[in-house]
Amino acid sequence: MRHTFKPLAREPVYAKVAQAIEQDIVSGALKEGSALPTEGELCEQFGVTRSSVREGIRLLEQAGLIERGAAKRLIVKSPKAAEIAAVASRSLAHGGATFREVWETLAAFYPGAARLAAARLDSKALAALKEAHAQLAKARADDIETIVSGAVDFFQLLAAGLDNRVMLAMLQSLNMMIGASLARIIDAAPNAKKRIADAQGEIIAAIEARDETKAAEWMARHIDDLMRGYKVAKVDPEARIYYGA
Repeated sequence: MRHTFKPLAREPVYAKVAQAIEQDIVSGALKEGSALPTEGELCEQFGVTRSSVREGIRLLEQAGLIERGAAKRLIVKSPKAAEIAAVASRSLAHGGATFREVWETLAAFYPGAARLAAARLDSKALAALKEAHAQLAKARADDIETIVSGAVDFFQLLAAGLDNRVMLAMLQSLNMMIGASLARIIDAAPNAKKRIADAQGEIIAAIEARDETKAAEWMARHIDDLMRGYKVAKVDPEARIYYGA
């Protein structure tokens, strides 16, 4: 039988507008802080309608690549790690990322992040970790929302203290996705708050002692405990993560 190919998908004009502008931003042809041409000028340069330009601009704003400046001029911006993480986590969740996939990535990345934290975190970042841990320790055992917040905040603060924007964006995207399932686990697992608080305390102590090996080992144990929580809560590891759920 003769093989046949499906027709190629035609990209909307607005997507092509966004891609053309993004290419010049990524290549450095458009620097951070540069003003883009007006909507009318973009229509003329691209040979497209105003609605296509506006929709393309909306995509770039959502991606954190441009923003509205004075007199509503479009300005090139450098997206912050949190913006990159939010886009990545939404995209992965909508693409069908599972609990297992997120957990495996956490297990691969976070012990290394803890090792790096023990070598690199300054006193201000360490103090922030201690404060987050203290807030978690004061939470009631049945205050699921505060416990979830404390667990995620600890990961976020550790990632933020590494002075590595690439790692920060990657780790924050994982934090956002895993936060969606923590409430179910903490509600079902016995002594969840104590187990989380104890692990955080050991990680903080290792970081403060500059013990990279111990920090990595305790982080690995902390992540392993998360998988045990999945099993106790009867969460299907192949179930999709629902971002923001």
